[in-house]
Amino acid sequence: MLRIIDAMLSKNQPYRDASVNYEELMVQRNAPRWLKMLGKYGYLAPQQA
Repeated sequence: MLRIIDAMLSKNQPYRDASVNYEELMVQRNAPRWLKMLGKYGYLAPQQA
C-alpha cells in the first residue's frame, strides 16, 4: 500500500485501478442525463409507446 501511495505522490496522479474500465463506468452513470438533455433541446424525438 505504501508503494501505491508513494507512486501517486511522486507522479502527482490519482490512483487508477487497472481492472476498472473508467470510460464505460462514466458512460453508464451519465447516459441517462445526456439522453434527457438531448430530448430537452430537441435532438431526440419523444418516445412513443
